[in-house]
Amino acid sequence: MLRRYLEQRHIDLDSGRSCLALEREYWQALEVLAYEDGWNNWRDFFYMRVLPDKPEDISLASHVRKMVTVFLFDEHANSDNLSDICKSVN
Repeated sequence: MLRRYLEQRHIDLDSGRSCLALEREYWQALEVLAYEDGWNNWRDFFYMRVLPDKPEDISLASHVRKMVTVFLFDEHANSDNLSDICKSVN
């Protein structure tokens, strides 16, 4: 049942090719964050900003969700209006 809410994308890790399943909203947020940070696509942003800080004791999907949330809160702290962030994600 949960799988229908998740969208899967392939990524290349040091351990080999893998599949990352996240809710569509997290993928949209990753794409917006990447664009706003000046990256060509979400993968560049993912490999340079999200993946390097991953601790060993949590899953990759949990880490990605956590980092997206951190980045969005940072955007909010630097923005006068939360609705600007919400509009860019939708």
